[in-house]
Amino acid sequence: MAVSKLASSAARLMKQGLLKEAARDFERAIEQDPKDASALLGLARLRLAQHDETAARAVLQRLVALHPTHPEALSHLARLDAEKGDARQLDLLAALAAQPKAGFFEVINHGRALLGHDRYAAAIPELERALALQPGNAQTLTYLGMALQGDKQLDRALRRYQEAAEANKTEHLPLQLAARVQLLQGHVGAAIVTLRQAILRSPRETALFREFASLCLMAGAPEAAMRAAIELRLQLPDSADAIYLHGISAFVAGKDEDADRILREALAKAPESAPVRVALAKVRRKLGDDAEAQTLLEAAVATDPSEAGAANDLAVLHLSRPGGAAAARAILTEALKHHPDDAGVHLNLALALADSDKAQALTHAKRAQASTHRDIREQAERLVTALSPH
Repeated sequence: MAVSKLASSAARLMKQGLLKEAARDFERAIEQDPKDASALLGLARLRLAQHDETAARAVLQRLVALHPTHPEALSHLARLDAEKGDARQLDLLAALAAQPKAGFFEVINHGRALLGHDRYAAAIPELERALALQPGNAQTLTYLGMALQGDKQLDRALRRYQEAAEANKTEHLPLQLAARVQLLQGHVGAAIVTLRQAILRSPRETALFREFASLCLMAGAPEAAMRAAIELRLQLPDSADAIYLHGISAFVAGKDEDADRILREALAKAPESAPVRVALAKVRRKLGDDAEAQTLLEAAVATDPSEAGAANDLAVLHLSRPGGAAAARAILTEALKHHPDDAGVHLNLALALADSDKAQALTHAKRAQASTHRDIREQAERLVTALSPH
């Protein structure tokens, strides 16, 4: 298949990352010769790289109309359909990837489609095969890391993400994914360092600041979380979520008055938000205002009865008052319908039942013992000991 000069020029521009210029040359080549298969394929690859699936599909369909058995074009179209939920395309992708002369794209498309259908174990060898066809390809390394992570091979996944980050020193995604694996491994400090590197690569990627602030809160570094939240607010000044994150960070940092002011600002932006109401209620309780805390929590539960955090906090508030156990039981019994496995709900319901139905309280306390949160687990263990027959 002959390659026109314009198509060759466009391909060189694309390799240099000059996608706008490459698209212009591909389109000029197609204008000169609407049957230029190399230009059509190059433009389709470019649109796929830009995540413009609609434009890519249109070009690929033109190419298939000219060459009905074109393996790469068929593979791209099948992968796009598979990722929209059409599992039948997996058989076509497997057949195309199994051809003796199957190229990189046929193989990686099969691996990506398997990954998209959560068939991690099957995706791994296909993505490794694609990597052998294009060693050091950052995108393939990233997909392979995702498949390994899905298959619970965290150490191998982390290495692949790190290799991808080394292969492409401007892309933030491999570092973001690596940080998530480090968090799963319990290495919060390492995850923070890695995510900070991702931010340096993409300082306008707001999701990174949100994730970084959450990590810092988890690590007990609220001041760093506040700085990230403030940066997020600068980039998204109208975002209630960014304001909420700022308020939570201030509260964890012990700046209760600031947290109160900031969270009220968030509530003004999102008056129906249960998480904002719950957070502001925590601040009001810390400041000694249980009355407003109760009002906020009742509104949160009324707005979203499935909000476990609001139900738990409202129940705890009732339990802190004489004769409040009955109200707490009613709230938690309803919450349990929505969250039958929530350890916090089971723990608080055990506390609410402790004086009236020790057997039922013990049942709930034992359920809370399975919590992955140490505080809940330890409280539940103490309660089980206290409630168990001697």
